[in-house]
Amino acid sequence: MQYASESKDIELAEELLAWFLEEDKKECFAACLFTCYDLLRPDVVLETAWRHNIMDFSMPYFMQVMREYLSKVDNLDASESLRRQEEQNTESQPIVYGTPQLMLTSGPGQAVPSQPGYGGYGYPAAPAGYGQPPQPGFGYGM
Repeated sequence: MQYASESKDIELAEELLAWFLEEDKKECFAACLFTCYDLLRPDVVLETAWRHNIMDFSMPYFMQVMREYLSKVDNLDASESLRRQEEQNTESQPIVYGTPQLMLTSGPGQAVPSQPGYGGYGYPAAPAGYGQPPQPGFGYGM
């Protein structure tokens, strides 16, 4: 049993279980279930125990398997609920804080307020004289 457990060979562990049943060593079968626990597949153990009418010897193994699977499901459920909660928190937070800065989000007829010292829309104010239409008589091709 120890060799089968250390070898990490699934087929060897299952063959050992079958050999114990051929030799009618039910106690060794039960001991092998725990020695090779991580190698044995529960469906194979269930079928073997049922066919040989030794469910009483395999029931402690199945209780442990059930406990392990329930723990895994509980951990998955907890991590999924945590993920959903984080997802809701990120969805409820707005991307832009405060007053919207884009014209697309301000709606029709609403002007975006400009800040003092700036030309509006986030650009710095132009120096005096810039942005004015040219005046006749100031050297513009007359």
